[in-house]
Amino acid sequence: MEIKQLTYFQTCAELQSLTKAAEVLYTTQPHVSMVIRALENELGVQLFHRKSKGVELTDAGKRIYDYSANLLKNAALITAAAHSGNQLQLKIATNPSSNMAALLARFYTLNRASDFCIDYTQCGIERMIALVSDKAADLGFIFVADNKSRALQHLLKQKRLVFESLLLTDMVLYVGRNHPLYGQSVIAPDILKTLKYVQLRDDYFTLEDLLESLVPKSQCGFNINRAVVTNSDHAMIQLLKQSDLANLGSYWLKDVYRQYDFERIKIHGFEKKVTFGIISREGESLPDLADSFLDFVRHVLQRENTKKSELV
Repeated sequence: MEIKQLTYFQTCAELQSLTKAAEVLYTTQPHVSMVIRALENELGVQLFHRKSKGVELTDAGKRIYDYSANLLKNAALITAAAHSGNQLQLKIATNPSSNMAALLARFYTLNRASDFCIDYTQCGIERMIALVSDKAADLGFIFVADNKSRALQHLLKQKRLVFESLLLTDMVLYVGRNHPLYGQSVIAPDILKTLKYVQLRDDYFTLEDLLESLVPKSQCGFNINRAVVTNSDHAMIQLLKQSDLANLGSYWLKDVYRQYDFERIKIHGFEKKVTFGIISREGESLPDLADSFLDFVRHVLQRENTKKSELV
């Protein structure tokens, strides 16, 4: 079986026509038909029903279609990897975060003259641990509630990973102009359970775990009302701008949401309760580009902390 045969098969299946497939593949219809027949003979199954106006996948063809699509995708990835040569790669994973996206954009802009490729993944902590452990990511940037740090350390130890804290930050409430709390500077924790939220998936270890550790013991079972859950920063920003939904998030890069005129509201007792840090492989040196990005992040955080201390 050859990649060429699978490419012809995929094209015929998608266009439902041998003639149209021949046009796309820059060959003739008889040649396409010959390649498909050879593939059917090799597999021992009929892949298409031949009709007067085209072709249609058989049941066997439908089953093979998905497998062939994955195989062709992997073949393309192998080719891309082979052609990447000595190009530097920055492979990082992060919890969903507009702040991290902003930092990545700044880093790229500052280094755009260099020849490198960025592989940037937003995901939850479990997948992040797997990516860093399997060397699919060099660094993982995470947010974790202080009451969950021991559980995190246990997970990391099993995978020979280590955690380094970069910043202890506040949990705050973000609202847009359409929200009744817009204009407030500080609220009490019990107000949180009266609101509706738009939240990114896997915002911290679990948001409820942190809330349970911060609200009064009498208010057990503290759950927030997630009206929208998304993995899209853009969707979250638009909903904050146009609706009365709120967002619970961290405060560590003050300029990220300034352009949207969102109100950042402090929550009494929620100061310095979220740790932002990195996951890396124990005993291994970082690749040069990952090390440079980490230095850049540290520099930005130091500058932000200096600005905040000057305002106090």
